[in-house]
Amino acid sequence: MSEKKKDSIESLGLDEALADLKFLAQKVSDMSKDLAKKAVDNAEGVTDRVGDLVDSTGDALITAGETIKQTKKMFDKE
Repeated sequence: MSEKKKDSIESLGLDEALADLKFLAQKVSDMSKDLAKKAVDNAEGVTDRVGDLVDSTGDALITAGETIKQTKKMFDKE
């Protein structure tokens, strides 16, 4: 990455924002694993719970990924 792009990212605080997005995506993943385990332990309605959990986790991770890609595109155009 050129120094100009790097300076732009740092001056706007986007490096911290991207790090926060990665951290949040990991937290969502960890929470999903915990919820899935609890759902299995409770067994009642586990199929619906796990299905909803997978959908929600997927949506959150896709959103985080798209945000990261769009941010990167902004700086690749410069």
